Amino acid sequence: MLKVGIKYCGGCNPDYDRVALFKMIEERLKGKVKFVSPEGADINLVLVIEGCKTACANLTSFDGKIIFKITQSEDAKYFIQKILDGTTPRCL
Repeated sequence: MLKVGIKYCGGCNPDYDRVALFKMIEERLKGKVKFVSPEGADINLVLVIEGCKTACANLTSFDGKIIFKITQSEDAKYFIQKILDGTTPRCL
């Protein structure tokens, strides 16, 4: 099972409900992905849910890891499809 670290931005000016979007992603990928703390050493990638296109979350602690940013609902659809296709999503 793919291990994905989940990180949220600070939520200072979100354009959408980040938590609801994550719950939808989690449900769609049930059985395929295990969402864990992004600090884990054995994760396959980090999913960063940013509330807007500014995408200002500090990601320096994830250097060397694959990072996928969601800044709008459409990004979540791309992420889900790539996981279901069996490919590693890359940042848009």
